[in-house]
Amino acid sequence: MPNPPHLSRRQILAGMAAGTGSLALGGPLASASASAAEPPRGLGPVWKIEQATIITMDDASNDLTRGDILVRNGVIEQIAPQIDAPDAEIIDGRHRIAFPGLIDAHNHMWQTQMRGMFGQRPGNLFFPLTRELDDAFRPEDVAISEQMSAFENAASGITTSNDFFDNNRSPEYAEAALNALAGSPIRTRLLYGNRSKTATDGIDLEHLGRLQDSWGQRAGRDRLMLGMAWRLPKNLEDEAAMTMKRREFEFARERGLPTAVHVSGEQHHAMFQALIDGGYLYPGLQVIHATDAKAAHLQALKDSGASLALSPLTEHRVAYGLTRYSHFVDVPRLGLGIDGNGLAGSADMFDTMRLMAMTEIGASHDQTAIDTRRLFSMATSGAAESMGISDRVGSLTPGKQADIAMVDTRALNLGMTGDDPVTLLIFCAKPENVEFVSVGGRAVKREGQLLDLNLDQMLGQVARSIEHLQQARRALAS
Repeated sequence: MPNPPHLSRRQILAGMAAGTGSLALGGPLASASASAAEPPRGLGPVWKIEQATIITMDDASNDLTRGDILVRNGVIEQIAPQIDAPDAEIIDGRHRIAFPGLIDAHNHMWQTQMRGMFGQRPGNLFFPLTRELDDAFRPEDVAISEQMSAFENAASGITTSNDFFDNNRSPEYAEAALNALAGSPIRTRLLYGNRSKTATDGIDLEHLGRLQDSWGQRAGRDRLMLGMAWRLPKNLEDEAAMTMKRREFEFARERGLPTAVHVSGEQHHAMFQALIDGGYLYPGLQVIHATDAKAAHLQALKDSGASLALSPLTEHRVAYGLTRYSHFVDVPRLGLGIDGNGLAGSADMFDTMRLMAMTEIGASHDQTAIDTRRLFSMATSGAAESMGISDRVGSLTPGKQADIAMVDTRALNLGMTGDDPVTLLIFCAKPENVEFVSVGGRAVKREGQLLDLNLDQMLGQVARSIEHLQQARRALAS
């Protein structure tokens, strides 16, 4: 299939506003059907996964070695060893493990097409390079990056992402990101931030307020949420900057907007203390990273009801230190994040859990140091708690949204034996093993294939965006 003709910024943004459920870049990207085999299709309002191994992650119900999950109108209606539902479309669950859709508690989805640009030499380290290139991003670059990340996440079994949008150069950028996410296959929260990682520029509170006030008219709002991407200033002694930060924080809290803040880098202990001293810790705040936080700081976080998101893969890559399971395991509201598909290298939550397990086991010299179910919760039910959405998702519970992922164990790297499917997923599974994904009862991956995606057209848009960024980088170097 040839690449589509070049689209203007106006065409791209208009197309994205029109699409829901497909990558709308000047038109729907329906799955190509050039192959002889009939492509997989979506599901009707009533369907059932039949005879799967079921990991519920619900403290009130047991896992099932073999059982059924009945979904009606996007909601899990029943989970039982066997369900009689003659009106339901059947999905074969034999030889498969069904579990709650994975939740990415922290991401920077706008950076995705920078994957491969980051290296380990001074000239291409992550932070200097993103600061160098974030100015070159146009709204259409943000849009294609957000959509590419969302489809990759869906393919990997991730059904929800918490998107810390910190390259918000104008309202046009925020609208591009929101429209892209509204047309994506997954559930997302856009955390509305400022122009850069330095927090020098304030958040556009007027535009954020308008977005929230008009949320009822936004397309895709059933899977789209809004919050604030908040940052502390580099100089914590700068009274004017701290006053601005206080104003942003109070705006979000008064309006009930969930807020996330980074605690990282050389000043991470001082930043955590500033949150405590300023009275910023409360249940609506999610702290990110805090890689080797002091015990007193973590206790203050727990006492306040605030939550935490860790991203061990990227925290290791940028040399924040070792993310130790034992250091954080007692935090009640604890989730794991990808923290940027570009920096992490992929949207692989299995790899993220595996790294956290291996780091703890190796550092502790104790093979029993990991409670695998607790670790798995950090990508499911605990991550939902971290985002404050556990009433809707995070476990397979009747009454919750049917955000479900399923892997086929008939693969060379799995071949399930034994009775511990959670440990199997953590230590063995890969995104390519994910055969089925639903978000709110809507199938987004089936028979191992993403629905509503034309990969050729997406890659054409990505290639043009990357070429633009590379030209900008060459211009800066000249």
